[in-house]
Amino acid sequence: MKIDMTNWVNFTVADLFEIINGKGITTEEIENNPGNFEAVQSGEGNNGVMGCISKSYCRNKGYSYCEEACLTVARSGTSGYVSFHENGCVVGDSAKILLLREQKAKSTKVYLFLQTLLSANRFKYTYGRKVTEDLYSKTIIKLPITADGKPDWQWMELYIDSLHSEPLKTNNGGKAILDAFAFDICEWREFRVEELFDSIYKVASYDDSELERVDVWSEKAIPYVTRTDLDNSVKSLVLSAGLANIEAGNAIVIGDTTSTISYQPGPFVAGEHIIAARADWMNKYTGLFITCLLRQERYRYSYGRAYKLDSIRNTEIRLPVTSDGVPDWQWMESYIESLSYGDRL
Repeated sequence: MKIDMTNWVNFTVADLFEIINGKGITTEEIENNPGNFEAVQSGEGNNGVMGCISKSYCRNKGYSYCEEACLTVARSGTSGYVSFHENGCVVGDSAKILLLREQKAKSTKVYLFLQTLLSANRFKYTYGRKVTEDLYSKTIIKLPITADGKPDWQWMELYIDSLHSEPLKTNNGGKAILDAFAFDICEWREFRVEELFDSIYKVASYDDSELERVDVWSEKAIPYVTRTDLDNSVKSLVLSAGLANIEAGNAIVIGDTTSTISYQPGPFVAGEHIIAARADWMNKYTGLFITCLLRQERYRYSYGRAYKLDSIRNTEIRLPVTSDGVPDWQWMESYIESLSYGDRL
């Protein structure tokens, strides 16, 4: 669907949404009061969800929550990051709930449309320029309108309906493969991260102003890896010419204050607070396997309890082992390769 925005009209966030400020909620509370209700903070990973908690516990504590579809926006840290929560959520003090005022507008498709527009305004906010209610309520987005000048919710739904893409295909999957890789994690053994890697070190960094951004991939472009949870931690592509501190690929990369974790298959340059981990056993399959396990440990850390170098080295993860009691890298590689879409890596 081709879009003509000529007749679209400006609306403020306050025109469209009720803004509900979050209240303090800790990872310990989530661990001690498990449930099915999403708890959202300011992170980009996992759609901003830091865990699931008991809804009745949130109600009794007087926390800020919503039991219907809504958006959330990060107040600090990843300021301006907007996520959609179909079944509602509770928000901590680093996030806010955005609830549409007009009842007939409250559909998944409308929320997804608005999420995209609000996300385009994210560049206006940083850690030093937080999303306050007063500031964010004045944020302007341009919307299609009906003949009487109101937001055209139906047009937004039809537009989302019109979007489509060719689904990825895989030859993997099926019960036979699942049966072949049945495992009991109780038989796995715990290892400290520093036991697994040959080197774990802080990467030389670049500031955005030192790099020339490009929009299209070419042989002259290289990923600029930062602490973002989006796009495999790649903030943008930049020109590689003249850059001295280019890191080789085949590394696990960790943001040491945000605990963002990714596997980088090819060469890259990095922003501040990036740590790289390397080992001879690593390839794209084993690298992804370990990345997934490290991400499961993220809930233990936050901005105030940063994932620093010593914490990374002492993190323990449980791995499958051979009969000799050493990590079974071949099993891990085969397991990742066997997963749906593993044949497309």
